[in-house]
Amino acid sequence: MPSKEEITELAYKRYKTGESYDKSIWYLAYYTMKINKNINNGGSIKPLETDNLILLLQDSIDGSLIEPGEEEVREFAELIYLSQPEKSKLNWFIAEKILLLGEIEMVLNIKRV
Repeated sequence: MPSKEEITELAYKRYKTGESYDKSIWYLAYYTMKINKNINNGGSIKPLETDNLILLLQDSIDGSLIEPGEEEVREFAELIYLSQPEKSKLNWFIAEKILLLGEIEMVLNIKRV
């Protein structure tokens, strides 16, 4: 699992980019959906919560992660937007989701070998 330090560092880097609030919402929706599409019990990863889960890849994944559709992401982003999360929290949760996806990809690469 990503450490608090890794998440903080990536969140700070994201903060420094000056990305818009709306774009950050979209990225959080995208990364959350991408994780949920690739784990058992999809939907268990929530966009505005910190997750300390042992993730299990779906058996149907055979080489690359499943991508969410753009319309799915748009609808999910609208739900997140309605929660009005603080921009600093968006950076934290996006960083966490990016690092979780990195770990999922590492497991996937090991499974292929």
